Amino acid sequence: MRLPCVIYRNTCEFGYKALQAQNAGAIAVIILNREDAYFSLQGGTEGLSVTIPVVLLSNIDGAILTNAMAGGPVEMLIGNKQNAFVNDVGAIKGEFLVSPFGGAHNLIYDGFTPGIQVYNFGSADQTDVMINAKIDGPSGNYYDETIGPLALLSGDTIATFPGNTDEFIAWQLGVGSYDDGDYTLTYTLSMSGLTDDSDFDNIYTSDFKIQSDHLSLARLDGGNMPIGTSYPSNSTTEYQSCMMFQATNASALNGILGGVDGMYFIAHTDTSINEFAGAEIFANAYQWDDAWGDLDDPTYQFDPATNDAFQNLNLITFGTHYPASNDDVDDVAFIAFTTPFQLDDNQRYLFCLQTFESATISFGYDGDINYDGNQGIIRQPISPIHIDGQWFTQGWYASSASSIALSLIDGIGIEETNMVEGNAFPNPATDKVTISIDANGDATLEVVDIAGKVTMNSSISLVNGSANVDMSSLESGVYIFNVTLENGQTSQFNVVKK
Repeated sequence: MRLPCVIYRNTCEFGYKALQAQNAGAIAVIILNREDAYFSLQGGTEGLSVTIPVVLLSNIDGAILTNAMAGGPVEMLIGNKQNAFVNDVGAIKGEFLVSPFGGAHNLIYDGFTPGIQVYNFGSADQTDVMINAKIDGPSGNYYDETIGPLALLSGDTIATFPGNTDEFIAWQLGVGSYDDGDYTLTYTLSMSGLTDDSDFDNIYTSDFKIQSDHLSLARLDGGNMPIGTSYPSNSTTEYQSCMMFQATNASALNGILGGVDGMYFIAHTDTSINEFAGAEIFANAYQWDDAWGDLDDPTYQFDPATNDAFQNLNLITFGTHYPASNDDVDDVAFIAFTTPFQLDDNQRYLFCLQTFESATISFGYDGDINYDGNQGIIRQPISPIHIDGQWFTQGWYASSASSIALSLIDGIGIEETNMVEGNAFPNPATDKVTISIDANGDATLEVVDIAGKVTMNSSISLVNGSANVDMSSLESGVYIFNVTLENGQTSQFNVVKK
């Protein structure tokens, strides 16, 4: 009997592995990655002679497969499922809508509208396809809606997203009307009176939580801390793992003089060969001011080589973390921002974890939430990443959930009457930067690096709220600008020197 061959990734070229398996009589090859990430298979010279299917699984999916194999024979479909069975409807992970946050905050949360893409993979036409969406939570069932019966020809598909002919009603109770606790969204597909011949893709679930502590794309555990299930990495010099946030009522998270004061996160390295203690990890909060409205905007012309959709990322604040021990690896940690700040309604923000030890340090992702469907509908980038100088809009697993939770406080601890809002542009800057403050007249400027060392002291004159500053003497890095006006008021903001 000819069977597929399961191979672990190591140092041999993929094409060589596949060719050896093919020559030994394998009908397909499944390569199990030693990392969480997916990437293209490079076949090399030997790969040109491979004629059998070859697929790559992450080490997470690979562990699921090998654990199942330990219990006996396993059937795995490689390729197109169409017409493999007679009666077979199903869906694909990532082609349905989920809650916009895995850890939703009750001050801004107002539900969502379910939706799913349904396929008739079977060879028989169907006339009574039923699509159910259910939301269960801390007090029982909150939502239970069914679309159907629907006719679906063999090979055809039905989209039930908002705006389609067949759509679900919204689950919207009003901000402040949702119980705090754990919720589960469940999609169930069926055919009235018929048994699905391949039902593994008939039920999909997605968990989320509503609470009053943090805001996160990832799910939150019992202590409302972000959950990490994988730690993808494929960079050599610098890496940022990010979550985008934008909400029409974002300012509600500010509370009374409140705002965002830091980020909870999870970092990883193999401590058997790398040191985690003392690794330098940054948390960066950017105001994303690029003019394009969404991913369908004609002005959104993204090219990773030029980063042209990420031209106006203005650093608001940052923080730095150094793990105290190797035992801290894979644990939730907190980075406090140097300057807490308030959120504005409808403003796009990017919250990122950054390391320049990216060959060894990676960051957590919650692999049990997939935001592909959400990004396809709202057309906003969910989880961009920055690798070795290039931005990528869709992250590791398309629209994945970075294990970042924003820390929200009731009061930012700053007397508003003594603070003046200020910023700088361009930011990042090269040799010169223009600072903008709602004031005029003489002022003093103190520039401090991230280690707390004063690198510049100078007098400036604000004319129409602006002053130019020469940064040519500073090395590349992140700096804190402290401006003190003649009346004693102060302004503090961060500037990145390229």
